Amino acid sequence: MLRRSIVVVALFATAAGFVTVVLYAQVQPAAAVPAFARQYDLQCNACHTRPPRLNRFGEQFHMMGFQIPSASRPDGLLGSLKEDGPAKTLIDSLALRVVGGLFEYSESPRETESKLEPPHEIEFFIARPIMPSLSLYAELEYQPNGIAFSRDRGFFDGGHTFGLGKEAFFMWNMGALLGAAGAPTMEMGGQTMVGRHGGFTMHGPMLMAGKIDPNTNFSYATNRQMLLDTELEFEREPGEDRSEVHRLPIVPYAFASKFFGLFKNRDEGEPQLVTDQVMYNTAGAPGADFHAMFNDVVLGQIGFLRENEGFNTYAAARFDLLDRGELTFSVSALVNWGFGVVRAPDPADPNQPGGRLDRLRYGIAANVRWKQFDVYGAVIWDRLYGLPGELRGTFVGTATGLTIQADYLVHEKLMLSSRFDQLWAGGLKDEKQDGSVLSLQAKFYPWQNIAFFVRDSVNLRSVVEDSPLRNWRNQLFVGIDWDF
Repeated sequence: MLRRSIVVVALFATAAGFVTVVLYAQVQPAAAVPAFARQYDLQCNACHTRPPRLNRFGEQFHMMGFQIPSASRPDGLLGSLKEDGPAKTLIDSLALRVVGGLFEYSESPRETESKLEPPHEIEFFIARPIMPSLSLYAELEYQPNGIAFSRDRGFFDGGHTFGLGKEAFFMWNMGALLGAAGAPTMEMGGQTMVGRHGGFTMHGPMLMAGKIDPNTNFSYATNRQMLLDTELEFEREPGEDRSEVHRLPIVPYAFASKFFGLFKNRDEGEPQLVTDQVMYNTAGAPGADFHAMFNDVVLGQIGFLRENEGFNTYAAARFDLLDRGELTFSVSALVNWGFGVVRAPDPADPNQPGGRLDRLRYGIAANVRWKQFDVYGAVIWDRLYGLPGELRGTFVGTATGLTIQADYLVHEKLMLSSRFDQLWAGGLKDEKQDGSVLSLQAKFYPWQNIAFFVRDSVNLRSVVEDSPLRNWRNQLFVGIDWDF
């Protein structure tokens, strides 16, 4: 089996290389780069080690509402329309990303499967500073094989789906508001900063509201990593009307739900999968976030998010302890409380949703960058409150996840990545399984905005055939990540 894996990797790496050579021979180096890079006349790598991972400058750019004070237009969007014209302004406000697999190979005791598949996601972005203190960001998403859920059918292939993507929000710099209330302020490129030269300074506070991803400001950002989440797999047995989960996605376990047997809601009875990214670490949820950077060292953050039938509130802080040339180091801490955000299983029938539960989430993360190395990790603890007494002996109400990732830019065209995920699961005792996964990836960039990748994930624990978390030994993916 191992030899077969190696052969398959070699064949598809060769195929990807051949396609790249052909494209390189026929296409001139790409001049089109995503929206913010075009607006500020920068390369993608000004903000990214490689997309989507942010570098130190990219973190500051996001934190400031996608604005560069020294390069912002005092008259914002109107100035761009006057100077650049409507056509260029529109083009510079749009971006497109095509991402997903081209080939998948999975190995388990029950079956070994190889299949070709198209990229699973096409994202369309609209991103633009409207004024020096206000920016808009929206993502639309098309999936050729979207996954849907219903009570009667379970998970099923929803076919072609198009709609709002992970994020859609505005970001407003509220510094001028504090200045109007009497706080000392400074002007930088039309933006208002609280404080004085040579003394205390505060960037913000920034309000980010809409469908948001607050954890971009964390030392380990859920949406900003080099290894993509894999897809949920489900199947329907012959003669059955309802499908069952066959294989759970491979995700950073630190940010996952971590509990077996929970539900999102009562009406549909949709399960909250153990690998769903939840609470502060969601990929995107309706809510509002307030954050500010103090003295370029401490970033403070508070906010709230809607989740399932409830909502959660959070407070987080990032400490940028070291920033010396090519060496940076940050540590983040999080406290997150969810009010009625999940449902317990019904004690009389665990396959049906019961009462609502509160969730406490807390944890730490760290990130160190040195030259071409980027290492980041997080450990997150979760605890459920409000469990019925009848479940005390059959349900574990605590869980922990650990994720550590390292990226190394070997060459401007080659990024190597590895990630270790450890899950100490909670939930129903007769279902729960702990998990340990090691993933390795090579990502080749013929141009800054086009990448082909080969990734191999290995289950480090014994195979459990009836567990969707551990019913596999090895999963290999070949895919593309293309930004326009």
